[in-house]
Amino acid sequence: MSRPIGLMDVKQALRDSRFHESLPIGFREDLQKYLNNPGCACNIPLYKKIMTDARKQLQEYFPNRIITNLDEEVKKLAENHWRVINCKAEDLEKELMKLPSGRKQIAVARYENMVTVVVNELDIIY
Repeated sequence: MSRPIGLMDVKQALRDSRFHESLPIGFREDLQKYLNNPGCACNIPLYKKIMTDARKQLQEYFPNRIITNLDEEVKKLAENHWRVINCKAEDLEKELMKLPSGRKQIAVARYENMVTVVVNELDIIY
């Protein structure tokens, strides 16, 4: 199964002038703003717009990949994967090392030498 096209792939495609030329004229103003500051997070609406309004051009640029439904992706990414760790403070590092790799949100509370850690394992957002 081929890998889906995500927002980071759109960002990569925008670095290529051939992809710029394939976009409809309605993207020219947004594209110029992107070119003035390509690393800005303010470009995310442009990436989303390309994924919804320029699907044909995106599919032609990434012929062996599938374009996902952005709304479904957002719902999937909003899911929480909670885990709670209760242990002694000196054992915390060992417990954290047992967690799978990837991004996480962590909240820690301590009472004397005991800690409680709430971990939310995050899917990759963009």
